Amino acid sequence: MIGRLLFLGLLSVATSIADPTCFRWGLAAGVRVIYQVDAADTIAIAGEPTLFRHREERWSVVCDSVRGDTLYLRQTLERYTAQESTSTGDRSVRATVPWIGQSAQIVMTRQGWRLQSFSPATDEFSGVPGGVFGPSLLVPLDSGCVQCNRTQWLVERRDTLVEYAYPPAVLERMYLASVDSCAPDRTPLKISVAETSRGMHYVRTAEFATGTYVSILAHGVIELEPHWAVPALLSFAQHIRFFIEHDNNKRRHGEQRTSLHARLVTVSASETPHRQR
Repeated sequence: MIGRLLFLGLLSVATSIADPTCFRWGLAAGVRVIYQVDAADTIAIAGEPTLFRHREERWSVVCDSVRGDTLYLRQTLERYTAQESTSTGDRSVRATVPWIGQSAQIVMTRQGWRLQSFSPATDEFSGVPGGVFGPSLLVPLDSGCVQCNRTQWLVERRDTLVEYAYPPAVLERMYLASVDSCAPDRTPLKISVAETSRGMHYVRTAEFATGTYVSILAHGVIELEPHWAVPALLSFAQHIRFFIEHDNNKRRHGEQRTSLHARLVTVSASETPHRQR
């Protein structure tokens, strides 16, 4: 009886994997995708002028290898520029940040569930301004099968956001996601996610120690590129409430609102693409 149940379970998994309408992230070894990101941040901290920032970023995600259902990825910030102003009239342009060229490694399943992550080779605090708690380019999918006849799924994950800062922020994330539209052949074309998260970002240097504690409400819409099975367009709106606690026990409260749009620019491969479902 046990052997029969095991066989039926394996048959069910195999059927799900082979189903062409079952969507998973389709990166193959040697594939490199480039995203252009445009984001607007409004950051208000009690007692300080409100900061307005428009940033333009270019990110690359490279799939170094694939082992079964596991993807070994490198995500790198390649370009960054930002225009900043404050409610008191100050203006500035930031043409570069130290995080450019830093490659974070992410090991995840084809469902977007992170198994391991490794920070870039740096021993100094660094990060993307405004993006320490940024969204994932490859959001978590259903643990089973994302199909047009299975329209919703719930994911709870603890993620370490090594792609945005060192030391990285940590988030306890909960996603409620759904399939919004499909192609005539029943292939998913668009998914949306509603996210509630709580997390923290802790920095300690020889001079100071600071902890930032956040609660995040976010909503995202992802349009899918059907051939490569990667995001073609991503739009996220985040509302982050936070407080910053210094080592002198002084606490400051604030909030950040971010509107972010990421567009797939290029996909390149060292070999003929092969979608592994």
